[in-house]
Amino acid sequence: MYIQFSELPASSRVWVYQSNRKFDPKEQNIVEDLLTNFISRWQSHGAELKGSFKIMYQQFIVLAVDTTTNLPSGCSIDSSVAALKEIEKTLNVDLFDRMNIAFLEENNHIYTFNFREIEEAINSGKVIPQTITFNNLVDTKEKFENEWLITASNSWLKKYFSKVTQN
Repeated sequence: MYIQFSELPASSRVWVYQSNRKFDPKEQNIVEDLLTNFISRWQSHGAELKGSFKIMYQQFIVLAVDTTTNLPSGCSIDSSVAALKEIEKTLNVDLFDRMNIAFLEENNHIYTFNFREIEEAINSGKVIPQTITFNNLVDTKEKFENEWLITASNSWLKKYFSKVTQN
């Protein structure tokens, strides 16, 4: 059953998928249609799941399920991954490459560095401790709302900043 994201309890399970590029308005409509259709028939062992999604910054898909009514099973999670794979194929995007780390500029522009480029980006000052990054590993709606956007110094990237200050 599709419900509005705002209606989901804070404890709802979320998954954040980062696209390798922004969705244009037409593509965003396609994503919305595909996910609304998927969620409207999403089940776990025959029991209806209450779910929702959000598209953030035209580049992130946040899929959520209310775990207070029915818990998602492995099969229902697999079906959600299949829905995201369908979006990938339809739009020719990559939603599963965890090697691209996204950052947010003040004008809401998203830029990414490949994981292998992070240390150089920090050493050159392209990413500083105050740079906003995305914690795509948040797993509840509450964490998504409070801990998704964080400074680089409060993320797993902090280990690189300690190396810079030691040099």
